Amino acid sequence: MVGVKKFLCDCCHTLLAGRTLGSQRTSQHYSLEERMPVQVSGTYADVTMLNRAFNDQSPSHNVYVNQVAAVVPIGITAFAQRFGAGFTALTEDALSTKLLMNLSVLPNAGLQTALRDYLVSVGKANVGIVALQLGRILSGLENATGDLSVYAAAAVKWNEEVTASHAYSSNPANSGPIVPPGPDLPVGVTLSLTADVDAISPLAAQAKFKTTAYNDTIVATTAGFLSSADSIDGAGGVDTLRATLAAGATVAPMLQSVERVFIQAGAKSKFGVSGATGITELWRESAAGPAEFDGVDLATTVGIRSITGSGGSGALTVVFAGTSGGADTANLVLFRAAGNDEVIVDAVENLNVRSQGFSSTDGAANTARITANAAEKIVLTGEQALKTTVVGAQVSVIDASALTGALSQAFATTQKAVTITGGRGPDTFVINDASGAQVIVAAGEGGDTITIGAGNAHRITLGGGVDTLNLTGLAGAAAKDLDTSFSTGLGWSAIVVTDFVSGTDRLVLAAETATAKATPTSLQLAGISDASSLLDATALAATTAGANKAIVFRYGADTYILVNDAVATLNANDSLVKLAGVSSLADASWASA
Repeated sequence: MVGVKKFLCDCCHTLLAGRTLGSQRTSQHYSLEERMPVQVSGTYADVTMLNRAFNDQSPSHNVYVNQVAAVVPIGITAFAQRFGAGFTALTEDALSTKLLMNLSVLPNAGLQTALRDYLVSVGKANVGIVALQLGRILSGLENATGDLSVYAAAAVKWNEEVTASHAYSSNPANSGPIVPPGPDLPVGVTLSLTADVDAISPLAAQAKFKTTAYNDTIVATTAGFLSSADSIDGAGGVDTLRATLAAGATVAPMLQSVERVFIQAGAKSKFGVSGATGITELWRESAAGPAEFDGVDLATTVGIRSITGSGGSGALTVVFAGTSGGADTANLVLFRAAGNDEVIVDAVENLNVRSQGFSSTDGAANTARITANAAEKIVLTGEQALKTTVVGAQVSVIDASALTGALSQAFATTQKAVTITGGRGPDTFVINDASGAQVIVAAGEGGDTITIGAGNAHRITLGGGVDTLNLTGLAGAAAKDLDTSFSTGLGWSAIVVTDFVSGTDRLVLAAETATAKATPTSLQLAGISDASSLLDATALAATTAGANKAIVFRYGADTYILVNDAVATLNANDSLVKLAGVSSLADASWASA
């Protein structure tokens, strides 16, 4: 038992002393950095270890990326605890066996008992932290001597497993929603549910209901064959449930150690998983109308998936369990979504949405509406093109900087200012700013098209590529009033465009009333440029242009465009656009209508 106690001592010291993962240990212990496998470190190693320790699986690329991203706002300690929360329905004895089996240190009766008793003492709520500590400790025992040398072979195997799993999950080519069997686990059995009450488990008396330690598949393709009275224990491996729900049905079976669930949902059906353990992926494969997933753990990735690309025909409402405070994070995946697909999420502040297909050249874009009334930050990632309308009263950040597929996004502002960041492809933004909130746009790389109103002094950075900026509602009732009281105020109330390249990018101005281009003389433009202040230059530009005209002039290091309303002098109803750092504007680079 000496070796057992040493193997568990780091867990005991960390949890019983209330210390966080990654804290400095006393001199008699190795540091965590020394214990980690050389090939993988940090959050990537931690997330990989949790997946292997609990599920013995290498998650698909999209799940892995989303899980790693979910660590950032809450830290690895909270993430590990949340990851383990999905398994607390298991007994301490079952948890001990599961973890140690997946770490390949069984049979070892003494170790299994010690870990069981330890989980009793610290509480199952901490099993995620315990699992990560075990994985980290085992990782450092390759060259162990003395009593701990019995774990050296398992440590070598564990480090190889973590390295291989990370390599698989971090490869974008492995981004399909179906996670292949791990290298050490063959495909298991395929079992079918029946119209009766079924109990699927490794302890079932009949082979047709008996799961294995491998990657099993349980199917209920006939609507009604999966019921709330059914219980499924997938045992070891990465197990999959595929089921069809009848229209209007509410089904909440007992699921244990079933990692991947695919539901074909009938109209207005509801699938409950509040008592389930171990689910890492929950997919709606198709639907005949609106459907709901209820009681979903925040560590579970939820997706809309269609192999045919025809998409669904209704909204999927996802009700996450355990949402509290102001920093909850949920992960969604769109896989060949189309038609009237929509994902509705409430009570979650941070939403990660990944767009994916079979490959980056997989036909049409994912098309789905994202409704998240409590979300403050929405992160869009993936390699597949995405067409979406984002709806959320609290949204202040939409970040698509990691999206490599083309993005087509519509968004209507609320009363909150919002920052929108484009991806690496040719993006299209249609922004309704009728609320008057300010929008800050960073379009990113690629040839982008931005359409936005003049309801506020927006800040727009075009980035690389051949870009088109459409400004609408200029010099109209809905446009932001210019501050004509002093030069600084005038600058603050102007729309500012950065990274505009004359001769490459294009600016299209649409005023409330048809507006033509003014044709000032060189002498007039020189007089405007020589004005003593921006306010004086703009006022002179207004009288030079005349009513319902748009005039280009340079002041300082920047180029400005003033859009005059029906009054020939500068007033609050006019609109001013600043092209920062542009010394001259080619006539072909802008248009006025």
